[in-house]
Amino acid sequence: DEEGDGEEEEEEEGEDEPMEEAELGGEEGGGALPSLSENESQLHPRLFTLSRLPASHVNALVNLDAINERNKPVEPPKKPALAPFFLPSLDGVERTFVDPSDPAAAAASMPASSAELLASAAPAPAEAEEGDGPKAKRARARRMREQGLGAHSALCALLLAAEPHLSLGPGGGDGGAGEGAGSSEAAAATSAVTDYLLTLGPSALDLEIRALGEDDSGRMLVLALALLVRQLQTRRDFELVQAILHVLLRLHGEALLTTPAAMPALRALREHQQAGWCELQEPIHSNLCLLA
Repeated sequence: DEEGDGEEEEEEEGEDEPMEEAELGGEEGGGALPSLSENESQLHPRLFTLSRLPASHVNALVNLDAINERNKPVEPPKKPALAPFFLPSLDGVERTFVDPSDPAAAAASMPASSAELLASAAPAPAEAEEGDGPKAKRARARRMREQGLGAHSALCALLLAAEPHLSLGPGGGDGGAGEGAGSSEAAAATSAVTDYLLTLGPSALDLEIRALGEDDSGRMLVLALALLVRQLQTRRDFELVQAILHVLLRLHGEALLTTPAAMPALRALREHQQAGWCELQEPIHSNLCLLA
């Protein structure tokens, strides 16, 4: 019996040795998998993925009005007699100041994907060769206003550049989602807009959302809703999408209700919101019952 037990122990030790060698080989070969906190890609298309922004960022965006009201000074600030002023400038060796109305200058401070999307929507070179006279300049300015390329808001310019990929179909639902949402061009255009939103602070993002209502036709608001619907379909940046939706409806809710073109997008938004909540409701309530 003792000899048999000794043989079994030797066999168990022999089985453990290859596993240790495999583990060491994986570490030496650099085959270690990244942790969840280091993985920037979505693990599964059906999983709700957060934006990796700090929780305070989203909370500040939702409660920005209350924060500004609380931080109001008791007395109006007194402007110094000789106060210096600073102009925004571009990165580089030579000092170059930024023109806020120049889309090219605004694109220089954007992520690479956002700048590429704006460049793809720029007017053709033939249009720039029409002449430099007053009539030609007025015609180009009018055409840029109609196309939205002269918009002061960078978010508006990005939404207009991504407009061909944000169509929700005739019924406001997925429509062409089988071909459009799954295509690489549509995904790249949507990611370019969201990449820009991820670089903004709470105050800058709130300002961009407010600027969506400057268009009397409601076109910008409809495109913003279509972008949120696409993000709900892909389930990326979930908490940021919810915060933007909260601020958007609070600021422009009445304007959306009076815009007939926004009805299909609102219906699609409600449908995807309900679908996502139905999937989250059961596990959340189960966890609350276990913790109670």
